[in-house]
Amino acid sequence: MRLCHLCLALLLSACTQRAPDVLLPPATVPSDLLQPCAGYIGRQPSTEGDLAKAVIAEAQGRSCANAKLTTIAQILAQHDWEEEG
Repeated sequence: MRLCHLCLALLLSACTQRAPDVLLPPATVPSDLLQPCAGYIGRQPSTEGDLAKAVIAEAQGRSCANAKLTTIAQILAQHDWEEEG
């Protein structure tokens, strides 16, 4: 009779365990999108001309980074959609 109780407990514990998580392969993101964008590199601006160049360089770097983030977000969204469908 003890063997029956032991088998019953093992069978019930097997049914109540959580299902394993499914691991999906990572999305393929081109390596150039993972490279940092250059902003202003140089000494601290001392004139208005230097300040204008620094502001322009920072704006271009920010624009580059935002474009890369948008592209990566589109790749990841497309990857999620393909996995579901």
